[in-house]
Amino acid sequence: MKRITLFTQKNCAHCKDAQQYMKTKGYPFRLVDVASPQGRKELSRTGARSVPVIKVGDSVLMGWNMTKFEKLLHDND
Repeated sequence: MKRITLFTQKNCAHCKDAQQYMKTKGYPFRLVDVASPQGRKELSRTGARSVPVIKVGDSVLMGWNMTKFEKLLHDND
């Protein structure tokens, strides 16, 4: 399975939706809080300025969209 990184921020409803979806599906993911200096630095490498941002392998999904997330996750399986 491709490596998943979820960039989040406290009180972000869409971030929580994405996180809950991944947990429900049993997808392992790394959670990055963009409130931390390291988290902001990692987020800036994606070119994004807001959250949620989901990195799937080398691809970046800006915003939470379940269909697009699943497509990125399963493309070229």
